[in-house]
Amino acid sequence: MCGIAGYFDHRSSSPDGTAHLMAETLLHRGPDGGSSEEFQLGQVKIGLGHRRLSIIDLSDFGKQPMNWQHYWITFNGEIYNYKEIRSELEKNDHSFSGNSDTEVILHAFAEWGPSCLDRFRGMFAIVIVDTEKQRVFAARDRAGVKPLFIYQKDGLFLYGSELKSFHAHPHFEKELDPSAVAAFMQFGNVPTPHCIFKYCRKLRQGHYLTYDLVSKETEETQYWNVYDAYNRPKLDLSEKELTDKTEKILTESFNYRMVADVPVGVFLSGGYDSVSVTSLLQKDRTEKLKTFTISVPDIGLNEAPFAKEIADRLGTDHTEMACTQKE
Repeated sequence: MCGIAGYFDHRSSSPDGTAHLMAETLLHRGPDGGSSEEFQLGQVKIGLGHRRLSIIDLSDFGKQPMNWQHYWITFNGEIYNYKEIRSELEKNDHSFSGNSDTEVILHAFAEWGPSCLDRFRGMFAIVIVDTEKQRVFAARDRAGVKPLFIYQKDGLFLYGSELKSFHAHPHFEKELDPSAVAAFMQFGNVPTPHCIFKYCRKLRQGHYLTYDLVSKETEETQYWNVYDAYNRPKLDLSEKELTDKTEKILTESFNYRMVADVPVGVFLSGGYDSVSVTSLLQKDRTEKLKTFTISVPDIGLNEAPFAKEIADRLGTDHTEMACTQKE
């Protein structure tokens, strides 16, 4: 994962270096590097920060915040099918400097606008600034795997992967929302889109947001809903056809998540879910898949024997680690 954070300040009162400080609070999300940019756009001071965990394109061509033409982007996540999207864009006369999925997102947004989200398969929190139209575009993946928090008050718009980044901005008002506290006491969490602080919210999964830097108007749009998928007509297929189709879909999805320029491993518990993932990935591979099991025996959570049995059967390169409850 990476970490993103930034601000749009209509009073231009944010001290220089604030974007860097906001991003540095997310060091644990991105230990491989970090950068920030701050600039003035009309009456608005803009700060963009990023902490990087390098997975695709380890070179500086994958560095963020990234600029292309009149667009800036900070992005957390991974677009698994970015190579297919890139090929489509190249047919439309787009050219690329590097091999990152971040650069593909920028070009896809320039080509298709918000509808580019329909092409993305992955997990993501994206913030794009269009300096020509003076608009901000922010989006979150369909399932909400990647978080995106927003704060708006008195001409200040903050965004970040975690709330702690807001504390690094000197004008963030740390005022608890009593209704959110009540929800936490009742449910053990603060339900989306609410947040523990006033003037804060979480961008909902399957939604994108546009923010006009001139009018300060914000509009939120749902681009995907899980119920639409549930309500599709049922397939009229035999059990064999359904089994084959399910295996094909799962295999394709698992292989997409192996796309990386760094080694990838699988957490193996010995249960149905992780065994299915490991089996389908190892089936057509000659090299041994790296699998990992972490157990906590002193509190009765020791799945290591089951995982080892599966690892031996599938022939993976397996690693076990036992932790104490204290660890």
